[in-house]
Amino acid sequence: MSQLLCPTTPIQTMTLASGLQVVYQYVPAAVVAIDFWVRAGAAAEPEDYNGVAHALEHMVFRGSADLPPGAFDQLIEGHGGMTNAATSQDYVHYYVLTSPEHWREALTALADILFRPDLDGSEWQRERAVILEELRQAEDHPDWVGQRQLWQYCYAGHPYERPILGTAASLARITPEVLQHFHRQYYHPGNMTLVVVGAIPWEALMAVLAQVCPVAEAADSAPAGVCPLPKVTPAYSRLHVPQAEQGRLWWVWPVTGVGDAATGWGLDLLATILTGGRLARLTQRLREELGWVQDIDCHYHQQVAGGMWQMTAWLSDDRRVEQVEAVLEQELMALQTELVSREELRRAQRQLLHAYTFGTETPQQMAQVYGYYHAMGWLEQGMQYTQRLTQFCPEDLRTLAQMYLPPQPVVRLWLTPAELG
Repeated sequence: MSQLLCPTTPIQTMTLASGLQVVYQYVPAAVVAIDFWVRAGAAAEPEDYNGVAHALEHMVFRGSADLPPGAFDQLIEGHGGMTNAATSQDYVHYYVLTSPEHWREALTALADILFRPDLDGSEWQRERAVILEELRQAEDHPDWVGQRQLWQYCYAGHPYERPILGTAASLARITPEVLQHFHRQYYHPGNMTLVVVGAIPWEALMAVLAQVCPVAEAADSAPAGVCPLPKVTPAYSRLHVPQAEQGRLWWVWPVTGVGDAATGWGLDLLATILTGGRLARLTQRLREELGWVQDIDCHYHQQVAGGMWQMTAWLSDDRRVEQVEAVLEQELMALQTELVSREELRRAQRQLLHAYTFGTETPQQMAQVYGYYHAMGWLEQGMQYTQRLTQFCPEDLRTLAQMYLPPQPVVRLWLTPAELG
């Protein structure tokens, strides 16, 4: 067992005999967070059954042989707790938030539905209808439509290209047998990480896990591998979306070859300098001074195989799109050739540090941060976030801009409610 130092109490990590990896932190709090991370996101799916990872996330909550539909929710909520899950390209995670008095029941029940779900055919028919409605609502949202188009450009031919929700056609092909096969492949302890944060003694946690984790056995397959991202051909496209109330402009740079968390944090600093608050460069110029956009945002999205750094501008007037693009190019060129001021850098660092502090105030938030960094393979680096972020200097940011953010984006997408001419 190793211990990673963090600003509060030590984080303990251990791999059990079953193969389950455990990340644990004792925090004297009124709640306990229990969070299972499974390396079985949309990228692990067979192409013909796109959406099965998200579908299985839904079906897990339908219960097990010992917990019929509704019983799991009644158990958790009856004790004043809450539960939910989320699916990404790389992983699915399931969490419970409960009181210290009821963590044993919560952990036992969550492990039961994860390891032994009842993937009944009639329940799947009901759940598929729920997912189809979720898909229809997403397809009616212009931001979702645009983002899907960007992922198709940036990840063409790669598993990341697939929509997490699947499609109506792929969902129709998913059967209980498909769900069961996917579950057997990936829902075993050797392909999972459990994060626990709260006032739980380590010895008591180990005793419960010894009872609820299946005995180690050969799985149907190894954990999902991650293939390299494709080289992206520069592209510019216009997309007509009649239901959009305003135009959107996306500029995107695929980011590959990032071997450490600190590079991502530097890219976060560049995004914050450009759009982090009213005083940020692009926000100040395009929204506050010129009024050409209703809002603008930059952010870096990191995944296991690589990420995307993107700008999104919600346009006040589509006729200004070329002028908006000229401003974006000017500001990106400035990052390449000039050093940001110390004042700008300190302001961006303070914003990100405060966001990190506010985002790790509760056991639930801490568990999600630890789970994400562990899934990325950067848990130890993640515990150095505060220290490392304050070490960036203007020269570092100029170097990162030169390496990853040339003034012309790799992919440009203009989504407009107007007819294409």
